[in-house]
Amino acid sequence: MLAERFGYQHFRAAQLRVLAPLLRGRHVLGVLPTGAGKSLCYQVPALLDDGMTVVVSPLISLMQDQVAGLRRRGIAAAYLNSTLSAADQRTILNLALSGKARLLYCAPERLVSLSRLVRDSSVQVPLLAVDEAHCIVEWGNTFRPIYRQLGEFRYHLREPRTLALTGSATPAARQEILTVLRIPRAEVVTASFDRPNLRFRVQQVRDDRERFARMVRALEEHPGQAIIYAPTRRITELVTRALRFRGVVAAPYHAGLDADIRRPVLGAFQKDKAPVIVATSAFGMGIDKPDVRLVLHWGPSRTLESYYQEAGRAGRDGRVAQCLMLWRPDDLRWGEITPEMKRYIHVRRCRRRQLLEHFGEQLVKCHGCDVCG
Repeated sequence: MLAERFGYQHFRAAQLRVLAPLLRGRHVLGVLPTGAGKSLCYQVPALLDDGMTVVVSPLISLMQDQVAGLRRRGIAAAYLNSTLSAADQRTILNLALSGKARLLYCAPERLVSLSRLVRDSSVQVPLLAVDEAHCIVEWGNTFRPIYRQLGEFRYHLREPRTLALTGSATPAARQEILTVLRIPRAEVVTASFDRPNLRFRVQQVRDDRERFARMVRALEEHPGQAIIYAPTRRITELVTRALRFRGVVAAPYHAGLDADIRRPVLGAFQKDKAPVIVATSAFGMGIDKPDVRLVLHWGPSRTLESYYQEAGRAGRDGRVAQCLMLWRPDDLRWGEITPEMKRYIHVRRCRRRQLLEHFGEQLVKCHGCDVCG
């Protein structure tokens, strides 16, 4: 089935470590680095189980991309999110409740009604998958508190076997995910967070003029696909316009843009027609783009977890890729920048070691950072 449906000859080691307990009926939390192939960990069981697998996905572009890929493979998949009209949502719900969907992707907000409809129907949900489960911790206490109710929705779905997947979670965050989902005895599977092909650098600048010049230089030194992460929508637009003025083919991507604008930008990026994307933090989540050669941060991420998620979108093909953060002292006055993020910037010790220790892993050898050379 793996070769016929998905085109792969073998599972990766980390995938097997997740699938083994999951197929035995255990709840599983899989903490696997970017590029480990997390989506197969619930797509394969969905084809083996009777009933419908529900996948909680945080981003519209992510679920649309995955559903389109599954449909191309002849797999009955659908999604529920705010882009659908009321009539289209009813059509998808009727499809799901009649047992004609093998996988149903939905935003957590759509689970409010879906879980109750499933509870009162005959459709079986053998597996609940929570993709990008770190959102429970990073977003659940801020702008998407609905993430804190996932355990309640799971109860309405008749407490299905549950798989939570994330690319970055500290030991404390892992425990919080299990608590919110009400699966305290789940098996926790972790893989090494070390990405030997990534080169980590942090550079201080005096002002935004120097920051822009350093960014342009990095793009020239590392040609190919690049993602530039900016902290706000406004800065995203400003940086994009400045790059275009310099002749760089760049496109913005953030939640303030209409879906009719975002969708072509994402498509162009995936087809190598938009070499530079300037985006806010969620861009790239769950998107299979292996050949990004440079991830550049215009300023610090809010947390070390989100930084490693974003930086990890570079070099998924295993080739050397650059992760560069530019910062100036005023950036660190932002109230949301966490202490461990500030420590990563200031402390003159191995960047890779700091990142791995944050996730509870000991470094064996630094393969490249601006401190170690």
